[in-house]
Amino acid sequence: MDNTMERWYSAIKSRVSIRKYVSGADSRELKRLKEAAKYFSTDEVRIVVGKKEGALSPLIGRSISGTDTFAAIICSHKELDYMVGMVGESFALECASMGLGTCWLGMGYNRSVVNSCIKFNNDKEKVRCAIAIGHFEETPAKKRMRKTVSNLTGLDDNAFKKLPDWQQSAINCGRLAPSAMNAQPWEFDILNDRQIQVANISKNFGYGEIDVGIAMLHIEVGAAHCGVYGDWEVSDGLPLFTVDESIEA
Repeated sequence: MDNTMERWYSAIKSRVSIRKYVSGADSRELKRLKEAAKYFSTDEVRIVVGKKEGALSPLIGRSISGTDTFAAIICSHKELDYMVGMVGESFALECASMGLGTCWLGMGYNRSVVNSCIKFNNDKEKVRCAIAIGHFEETPAKKRMRKTVSNLTGLDDNAFKKLPDWQQSAINCGRLAPSAMNAQPWEFDILNDRQIQVANISKNFGYGEIDVGIAMLHIEVGAAHCGVYGDWEVSDGLPLFTVDESIEA
């Protein structure tokens, strides 16, 4: 787990969303991606990797160019959106650590083509989001502008620097989480030296809670970078990360 989290930590620092690719995944990579998809899937949220012409060419909106490789994030209830974000971003960071580019897609894919590649388990299952995957040559010069720590936490620089190292790392990784339209629809509340709570402040075109789930995964990775681990629970409707009692945070 430590090696995985460190690989993801490095990926968080370097990853940007890629919309222009030079090729999709080859057969060897597809096999590895499908193994990763199976590993990261849960009983409630699963990932299916596919490759089909037209899958990333939506009927409306911007399309992805240069690849037809995708991962579909599937669940049966919208109430699972936090988990959709966490599971999907685990997979996206694993892709990034393999040297592949990725881009989360809420509506920017051809749903009928993607659906044709999936064997659904029941009538309730739906593709909630997709992730484009492929090789790329040109990386955007920098990440898109992010909200400041003060905007996200309400803390000034001095107060933030007094937090335990793991909380500073967690918040900084959370800031880099991708979100629909780069809206960053969340706030991070430091409740004490062992807890961080995340508040969803916008529906963000229906993807707000998925975005929060992505940020939750980043927070967990940032904490792990400092050797700190914990668990998530939903308290009063808000995700709450609590450090293990056995760890001196």
